[in-house]
Amino acid sequence: MNMEKIGRYLFLLGLVISVIAGFANVGIYGLVALFILGIIVGVLNVTGKEVQPFLLGTVALLLVGSALGVLSAIPGGEAVTAIIQHFTVFVAGGALIVAMKEVYSVTSSK
Repeated sequence: MNMEKIGRYLFLLGLVISVIAGFANVGIYGLVALFILGIIVGVLNVTGKEVQPFLLGTVALLLVGSALGVLSAIPGGEAVTAIIQHFTVFVAGGALIVAMKEVYSVTSSK
């Protein structure tokens, strides 16, 4: 199995864990696991031309997540908010590593 497939499966795993965490308390260890899983996905999946769209998507997800915080005021909205928050933690791990690689690439080429 190649690394790209592994990265895809890990992304799906992170998504599934985020949804489960929206309904069940995963605690601090669950959040750390999501973040580390996001780092692994960022290393395996995001390359070259995908960097800017990935980082832009991450920023959009952060904005949407903060705007949808008001959903917790309606019935069932707390679960949706929790899912988005957990997915944001997952994607943030990937964004951190991708942004660091991009900054290094830009600064080391001069």
